[in-house]
Amino acid sequence: RWQKIFMISLWSKLAFFWNKAFLTIIILLIVLFFDAVREVKKYSAVYASERVVNVNTSAYDHIQMKLFRSQRNLYISGFSLFLWLVLRRIVTLLTQLAKGMITQVALETQVNNTTEAAKKYLTENEKLQQ
Repeated sequence: RWQKIFMISLWSKLAFFWNKAFLTIIILLIVLFFDAVREVKKYSAVYASERVVNVNTSAYDHIQMKLFRSQRNLYISGFSLFLWLVLRRIVTLLTQLAKGMITQVALETQVNNTTEAAKKYLTENEKLQQ
């Protein structure tokens, strides 16, 4: 099934653009991940300093809300980046598998043709010897 999909000529034309799109999305996810890490560090420092100083509860709750949102964004961007890299690896492995299957079929036909030719030459050789 994969071999048929990868043998479509349109796929080879789109493969170049898909590679660029994959890399662009990976770069975007890395930027989002580092931004989320920066936000978590920023609000964690503010949270720690505000906890020591007694401030009103609305400011404390606001800081906790910002910290929660930054942590949420960190987890979302981290998992998205990880899953995108896994998806990239799966597509790469499927492409290699399809190419390997194509070469395997070609080698099997070549081996079959070679064995048939060898059997034919052996029978001809036996006939000539007799």
